[in-house]
Amino acid sequence: MPDSAHLFVYGTLRFEYPNPLAFKLKSQAIFTAKASAPGVLYDLGWYPGAVFNDDARTRVVGEVYALANVERLMAQLDEYEAIPDPNKRFRRVVIKVRLERGGTVEAWTYEAIELPAARRAIESGDFVLHLQRRAGRPIRLRAP
Repeated sequence: MPDSAHLFVYGTLRFEYPNPLAFKLKSQAIFTAKASAPGVLYDLGWYPGAVFNDDARTRVVGEVYALANVERLMAQLDEYEAIPDPNKRFRRVVIKVRLERGGTVEAWTYEAIELPAARRAIESGDFVLHLQRRAGRPIRLRAP
């Protein structure tokens, strides 16, 4: 577990995404900053998958939250990400993220461990921006 309980989200748990669990995260955690981490973000349909690598030339864009009730909230997020499922596609890992306003923090995040053969990298590394471009209009955005 990281020294400070932080969570980095880059997909359907981001503030802008209209997802009930994302709303719950916002009410039970404290938004820290927009952030990014070295890696590649993939379009897996209605959700993304990220593979983190310190040597990657691209970055995955997301947000960092400070967690208050770590164990309960992480258990809910693990279930959402299908961590208990033996056929899981994601695993929870600790990575170092760079905060938009400077500095770094260690944070939990979910990394894809099984990617479909027909995957497509999201060049911008930003899932919300990718959805907006794909739809030709903004999704229901909310400011953190």
